[in-house]
Amino acid sequence: MTTQIDSKISLSELRQRFQQGQLLSVEQRQGFWHARFVGPLWLRLSGMPSCYLSGLWGWQGKKFTAENAATNVLKRGDHTIDALHMKVTETVSKIDSKPVITLSYPAPSPIPWRWVTDELRVIDDHTLLGMTRLHLPILRYFTIPFLLEKKPS
Repeated sequence: MTTQIDSKISLSELRQRFQQGQLLSVEQRQGFWHARFVGPLWLRLSGMPSCYLSGLWGWQGKKFTAENAATNVLKRGDHTIDALHMKVTETVSKIDSKPVITLSYPAPSPIPWRWVTDELRVIDDHTLLGMTRLHLPILRYFTIPFLLEKKPS
C-alpha cells in the first residue's frame, strides 16, 4: 500500500485521511520517522517557528525506542539528539473515537508539552499521519497535522 500525501492538502482532507488510517502495529513502532509539515500554507510555514518557540528547534521527527516509548529527534549542528521522551499507548482517539496510538508527554515536561498529545495512524507502509492536540480550553478542539515518513529499507 503506497499513498502519497501532498503537502498542500486541506485540513478537511487531512481529517478524512486520518479517519481512514489504520492502527500502528507494534512492529511498525520501530526506528526513526522523519517529520514533514502538511496542510494550508499558513500551517506549513508556522510549523518550524512553532517548534522553535516551544523548545523543539531543529525538530527532525520521532523515534520509537521501545514498544511503549518514543522520543523527538532534534538536529544540533552535524548530529542529532533525543529530546522530550513520550509514552506510547493504544487508546481511543479524541478526534473520532476509533483506535489510535497516542504519544503523551509526562507531567514534568516543559510547557506546553505537558498539555500535548499526538495521535498517530498509518496512511501507508512508510507514512504516519499525526494530529497534535493541546489540552487547553478552546485549543482542545483544534488539531495540528503532521506526517512522519520512514525511508523504505
